[in-house]
Amino acid sequence: MHYLTVLIGSLLSMLGIHEPAGQTSITRISGEQSLLSRTTVADGVSRFQCLQSDSGRCGYQLYREQCSSRADGNGQVCGREVLQDFVVVVGNTREVDGLPVGFAQQVSIRR
Repeated sequence: MHYLTVLIGSLLSMLGIHEPAGQTSITRISGEQSLLSRTTVADGVSRFQCLQSDSGRCGYQLYREQCSSRADGNGQVCGREVLQDFVVVVGNTREVDGLPVGFAQQVSIRR
């Protein structure tokens, strides 16, 4: 699957087909179960694509983490604000508008 993705990307690039500028994140889990997910953020739109999952679904939790210094000056205290929690079926993509800059994600295999 990895080689196929690279091959298709190379062919599209040679044909002059490019994605808009932005950030792309690939999440891969391998072990007893496997998952392959791709997230792209461009022009304020975030796209979450479930490429492969043994369960047939990828679970996404989007969050913003905020940290502040501890009162005693030893380290930081961080809190996680969950923005969205959703599932995408393999082969599908979900688009989300308006996420804050710097949001984070956790991708998991959902049953």
